[in-house]
Amino acid sequence: MEKFISSLQRTLMPMANKLSNNKFMNALGQTFQLLLPIIIIGSFACLGAFLDIPFWQNFVTSTGLQVVLMTIQSLTLSIIALYVVIVLPYQYAQKLKINAISASIISLMAFLLLTPHELYTSIPTAWLGYTGLFSAIIVGGMVPQFVKLLLDKKIYIRMPQGVPPIIEDSFASLVPATLVMIIAATISQLLAGTSYGSFHNVRYTIFQSPLKSFGLSLPAYLIMQILCTLLMFCGIHGNTIFSTFTPLTMAASAENLAALAAGKPLPNIITSSFSVMCQPGGIGGTLGLAILLLFFSKSQRLKTLGKMSIVPAIFGINEPLIFGIPILLNPLLFIPYVLNPIICTTVSYFAIAVGIVPRFTGVEVNWTMPQIISGFLAQGWQAAVLQMVLIAITTLVWFPFFKIIDKQISDEEKEMNEA
Repeated sequence: MEKFISSLQRTLMPMANKLSNNKFMNALGQTFQLLLPIIIIGSFACLGAFLDIPFWQNFVTSTGLQVVLMTIQSLTLSIIALYVVIVLPYQYAQKLKINAISASIISLMAFLLLTPHELYTSIPTAWLGYTGLFSAIIVGGMVPQFVKLLLDKKIYIRMPQGVPPIIEDSFASLVPATLVMIIAATISQLLAGTSYGSFHNVRYTIFQSPLKSFGLSLPAYLIMQILCTLLMFCGIHGNTIFSTFTPLTMAASAENLAALAAGKPLPNIITSSFSVMCQPGGIGGTLGLAILLLFFSKSQRLKTLGKMSIVPAIFGINEPLIFGIPILLNPLLFIPYVLNPIICTTVSYFAIAVGIVPRFTGVEVNWTMPQIISGFLAQGWQAAVLQMVLIAITTLVWFPFFKIIDKQISDEEKEMNEA
């Protein structure tokens, strides 16, 4: 087992270091973290407007609350790509050490030029929501890189000394902004004459649609969960892995919310909030282990650790367990740590697929929301009950391994006391 773990470290560490040091991936992850309040507000507004319970529908319709909730949703979730194309280039430009505000404004201009619109009247919101999300990510990544390239090559207007910095920055951005405008407008006009019609349609047809079909499948989602767990076992957080799936799962959530609003069957099993079923208590499904430490430990050290870790574990934070036992690089705990997410993800997927648990509405639930409550908010009482079952299953998986480490550490404590 020790040889296997050493081999695992040698294999995963280079990949993890590349991902964790990738400026764009870090910026992308930070973007979605910053936009999480808007996403949660919008998804709950949508749920409140279209929740299919007769007395609730009568209430929101008669009071006019439905229109208010729909307005909130239309100006949050329905234009999420617009938020992303503003925030992402800002975050990315900061890491590239160029003017972040200029990069953000130029990216927004490029995105709007690439978006179909009616001259002087309106911009259809279809491409401003989740369907335009990948376009926003592409633009938000490429524009700051292009601006940095021009600045590094000194292709910009230089101002004489003594000019205020804000004026200097404005003129320095003029050439990059002009070139980006020309490129975006040219691409837009060229594609307008094709069967695709727009940059968004090209990107959606060629890239996003096939990627979505694979990325939202059980095998792909399991691979992502396993990679995150293996990285955390080696002491590297898997946020960068999660961020690569975020656009796909967010788009799936939006489709489910749209279907809910239209009274149609929900199309997707895996959405953003599906993740609340996969790792109860944090990466590795460690809530069950925290329960075992608290109530069944003979070792005083582990019992104390259980008292300290139970509350964070309820909220999905398991660093006290990862570093306190430790689970990190511990051969004895490798099997349950990796096995639990596989079990939880697979059981949850098939429970939804066969109809035991209804498909999630698309409401965004933060990963720090406590278990059972998170399931109830994401879907309803069926998901909450399934979470209880998964906590029981993961506790049983942890139990034999817990007994081994508990005996090992309690024996060490006895020896120390006798000495």
